[in-house]
Amino acid sequence: MKIKPCLPVLLSLLAPAFTHATVTEQQWGEWYGNTGGMEFALNSDNQAGEKLTISCSNKKMVVAWQLPKEDYRATSDEGMSEVYLLINDEKYSLENETLLPGEAVPAQVAFEALKHTGAKDTLAFTAFQSGESKPFSARGLHDALKDITWQDCLDQP
Repeated sequence: MKIKPCLPVLLSLLAPAFTHATVTEQQWGEWYGNTGGMEFALNSDNQAGEKLTISCSNKKMVVAWQLPKEDYRATSDEGMSEVYLLINDEKYSLENETLLPGEAVPAQVAFEALKHTGAKDTLAFTAFQSGESKPFSARGLHDALKDITWQDCLDQP
């Protein structure tokens, strides 16, 4: 009596479980990514080939700017100085802590401003060390964030 290998059978049974566990990206205008489940990351690419990512994890919001062709990445949480998100040239600090009790968390103020952007608004990342990015369109960002609260951002693992 021959024993048939059971690995192919086992893999065929597990494959559907793996496909259900994957999360598909969503698209909102110029923005794509995920805002639910185990990942919160919204991305946009501008005409200059730069990428802007707004993510929430570990009880904070982080904004990252990438120049993929140059393999360069700058983030709001890596100790850079004078890091801001510009929304229509208005500066928003990305600090996730306050200096004084009862003061608004700067990143929360930026998050709320992002929720109220419109299709004609523009965003840019700027830091003393990296300079300013080219503009990113805010088209779709309001829709991506409309059902998300600051607490939802903080609650991301």
